[in-house]
Amino acid sequence: MRIGRPPLRRRTEFWAYAAFGWLTASFVWHVGMGVDYRSSMGDGKGAPAWVFLAYDGLVAVMSAVGAALALATVRPWGGRLPVWLVRLPLWCGAVLLVVRGVPGLVENITTATGLTPYGLLGLAHEPVDRASGEFWTSMAINTYFFVGAVVLLPLVVLHGRQRRHPGQEKSAA
Repeated sequence: MRIGRPPLRRRTEFWAYAAFGWLTASFVWHVGMGVDYRSSMGDGKGAPAWVFLAYDGLVAVMSAVGAALALATVRPWGGRLPVWLVRLPLWCGAVLLVVRGVPGLVENITTATGLTPYGLLGLAHEPVDRASGEFWTSMAINTYFFVGAVVLLPLVVLHGRQRRHPGQEKSAA
């Protein structure tokens, strides 16, 4: 019986399939938002519909490409792709998710606990209503982005290690 961390390949596979699942959910979510764009845009006081659809379409395409690249890190066909073609977009996605997910979730948590009732930077004109559906929707969305960062970042790091040590199958105790 072996005690310690699982082999590098198994850890990479776990994060690859987790990232694939998250990115697939993101793709489906954004396609749904594009189909029902009137409801997704809210009251319509923001940007024109074509701007929303262009942005949403870009995110859907990025999610689909990211899902394929997540699989490329662990599937045989992915080994035939240039390393930079897989890692660069995954790094960009991971950084975007960290930049989007971490600060938003930190603000939601500090607001929910009462530490920053006027927001993290204190710029709100009145205290945030922690009982509102809008606040909890924001919390759910920020948590979703945070989870995306949590699954994509380890994948990119482990994929890099796996590329540097392709034959490593021993567990690091």
